[in-house]
Amino acid sequence: TTKIAGYLLDLNTGRVLAVDSLVNPQILYGEDVISRIAYASRGSNELSDIQRAVIDGVNKILKSLIDKTGVKSSEIYEMTVVGNTAMHHLFLGICPKYVALSPYAPAIKRSINVRARELGVEVNQNGNIHLLPLIGGFVGADTVAVILATRIHERDEICMALDIGTNTEVVLGNKREILACSCASGPAFEGAHIKYGMRAASGAIEKVKINPENLDVEYKTVDGIKPRGLCGSAIVDAIAEMFRAGVIDIFGTFNKNISSPRLRLGSDGYEFVLAWKHETAIDRDIVITQRDIREIQLAKAAIHTGCMILMRKMGVKEADISTLFIAGAFGSYLNPASARTIGMYPEIPLERVKVVGNAAGTGARMALVSNSKRKEAEEISKSVKYIELGAERDFQAEFFNSHLIPYADLTRYPETMKELKSLNKSIKRPPIVFL
Repeated sequence: TTKIAGYLLDLNTGRVLAVDSLVNPQILYGEDVISRIAYASRGSNELSDIQRAVIDGVNKILKSLIDKTGVKSSEIYEMTVVGNTAMHHLFLGICPKYVALSPYAPAIKRSINVRARELGVEVNQNGNIHLLPLIGGFVGADTVAVILATRIHERDEICMALDIGTNTEVVLGNKREILACSCASGPAFEGAHIKYGMRAASGAIEKVKINPENLDVEYKTVDGIKPRGLCGSAIVDAIAEMFRAGVIDIFGTFNKNISSPRLRLGSDGYEFVLAWKHETAIDRDIVITQRDIREIQLAKAAIHTGCMILMRKMGVKEADISTLFIAGAFGSYLNPASARTIGMYPEIPLERVKVVGNAAGTGARMALVSNSKRKEAEEISKSVKYIELGAERDFQAEFFNSHLIPYADLTRYPETMKELKSLNKSIKRPPIVFL
């Protein structure tokens, strides 16, 4: 939804020759899939516009890969493509409006082979483009690829996978049963709707530590230069650190009893200063506002809700999950400890958490060089059960509970509570919506 990544491989050896990525040009038509579906559903011209945008983006990546390697476009004979259901349909020029309407069914679910010339993709014009199959609703071929890459479908032990992005997919299961859902986490983790938010580019604060005694802030920026803003991983770090230091409470609200120049009343309400004006490259303080915290609470609540509902439906607890795979471009930069502290995912021991990078890209590469993996992808698509979160009876209550940091039921986060106690931080118990 947010970014397109491309890999150029040698089909004989499977070796990656070059990698590139760019922001999906469809962002002009909306930051999230619902906005893009609404635009594409207006008519054939709008659908053609938004399809052309993504094809142009793919062609830009292809040109970059060709420039890096000296490979001719006519020598590229095979492509695999993965994405969520809406992105899949828009790539093919299929109107995706029914994906957003009950019963949330894709127009086509099975894998598809298309000639490059039919889509205007600038590889060998007789080259084959293979789109992996979908699962259901917004859960698309990218999730099939994540399962393929993490081998959840082959494991005896129960695993969970989060493919974190503007749309986050949650997968839970093993070789006997797999459930999957899609969570509208939104673009806040990419820095959108955050006062000083930005993408993980040069000058973005990417890591934050706050001294719980004096509230001094240490941070690290991309490329080690003066900060220009903060990216998603830093926002998650900052909220986790403020919670540990008692700057915010379980509701995500600033503690106005704290006496520190870093906590102040700004033009948009209370804010916390991460970097003073003289430290930055933008000639002003970089702060986190109350609204910024609310944006992240919404995003993390969407993901946590998906996790909790899948766990309830499968009848498993945190202790039953042997491995949590964190995937996606954002997931690669995320501090798993900070993410757990704010309640982005259930309290699974950190030694069981594995950051696996662009697992969807890994699965796509596996399918590119192996027909047997393509058949495996078909079997995954047929066997995974899609869960529509909005149709679940406990969705609203779970979503409310998941807004709190880390979660309304603190007994589900014993390690986090133990850590707070060691820091001499007390926590006010919230009202819980019992499920």
